Amino acid sequence: MQGVFTRSPWLERWWRRQRRLAAARETVRCLRDGRYRRRDISATVDGRQRWSLRCFRFSRYVAHLLLVVSAIFILFVDRTLPLQAFISTPSSTLPVVTASVAPVGQAIMIAPAVRRTSTMKVEPIAPDLQAPVVVATAFQATHILAENETLTEIAARYRIPLRTLVWTNQLDRGDALRVGQPLRIARLAGMTHTVAAGETLIELAERYGVAPEAIATFAPNRLTNGQLVVGREIFIPGGQLPWTSEQEATFAQRKAEPVGIVLNDETNVRSGPSTDHPRQAQLSAGRQVALRGRYQDWVKIDIGDISGWIRVDLLSVDAGQVQALPEVRDFPPPPPRWVWPAQGVVTSGFGPRWGGFHNGIDIANAAWTPIVAASSGWVREAGWCSGYGYCVKIRHPGGIETIYGHLITRPVVRVGQEVRAGQLIGHMGSTYDRAGGGYSTGVHLHFTILVNGRAVNPLRYLP
Repeated sequence: MQGVFTRSPWLERWWRRQRRLAAARETVRCLRDGRYRRRDISATVDGRQRWSLRCFRFSRYVAHLLLVVSAIFILFVDRTLPLQAFISTPSSTLPVVTASVAPVGQAIMIAPAVRRTSTMKVEPIAPDLQAPVVVATAFQATHILAENETLTEIAARYRIPLRTLVWTNQLDRGDALRVGQPLRIARLAGMTHTVAAGETLIELAERYGVAPEAIATFAPNRLTNGQLVVGREIFIPGGQLPWTSEQEATFAQRKAEPVGIVLNDETNVRSGPSTDHPRQAQLSAGRQVALRGRYQDWVKIDIGDISGWIRVDLLSVDAGQVQALPEVRDFPPPPPRWVWPAQGVVTSGFGPRWGGFHNGIDIANAAWTPIVAASSGWVREAGWCSGYGYCVKIRHPGGIETIYGHLITRPVVRVGQEVRAGQLIGHMGSTYDRAGGGYSTGVHLHFTILVNGRAVNPLRYLP
């Protein structure tokens, strides 16, 4: 009989499923009706009787519900709290909260911890943008030249080419370097240029081998619509001029030396230490000349390819520095103070002539024979002269003046020009001014010497 009433395994499994469905339905009804009681349903499983909970336990699920409500309340009440604070809070700053068995009191303690995380600095996705630095000048610094410091050392210190250092400070003019001289240090390779009248951007770009845009868009040049301003200095980025290895070697070892500064414009550099020596060149004020030696009131100088002599009073130079220079005597002798104004034959002397007085001498020769200054001086008059036709009048030191008359055409010198003895001033001819009382019988030079306005015999001065 036992075997007849024993349920089969599949029937037993079906019966257990029915019991579980019934328990689930009962749980739903408990939650819906608000009933929170237990029922003792005795079931025999493997010969033992056990208790089953038909409704959910109150404390467990109510705690979960309160935890969720608290989190939603904090989120909607405090609008400043980002949602990321609940999602991506690092484990090192906040404790790990498990919702399985956390009591209600623990949920209340979470809010201050989460609120503190809202003040943390969030790392940006991209780096901060910075405004570009405005460059107002093409030069990064001004270097003061020290004693025994070479240009190569300065260029290496500021990491610029030597040629850029030379060009931006106009050292290629040949001026000497002095201790304490300021040198402009460019920001990049290139050179400076002072705009002259008639120059264009295209012309400058071709001259210095760069693109016009490189000049126009370089901010320190301040070119509006690419328009050049006459007299303004601009910087040519990457600009170049011819530069040889010999120049590189020469400037590489340049350093400060004894220097004199020219005080006045048109300062004469002469071949020797006297005004009788011919002029080598003229320098403008501000040029720096290297001092090489001295003789009496003169100093021997070098500037570029020019070597000559300048009077000490024409230079800004320390007296002790001049006395420390070696004395130099190897200079050429001065030219003769007086020379014959032309080659030819004296056809008429100084003194009475034709019932009058001849205030000079006549030297005859072929037309276009050169006429030169008989002594060094300054041209007082040049052109058409009363009585003489084309003539030249030269003023000399000591109140002396010479007159050269009857030139064939306009003189080759101008008023105010300085001339030296033997310098060409015109050519022999036969012009005269009848309205001024002049007369000429043939090609010759009329030569007169005045001392304090009074005519003297030229033969007393000519060698």
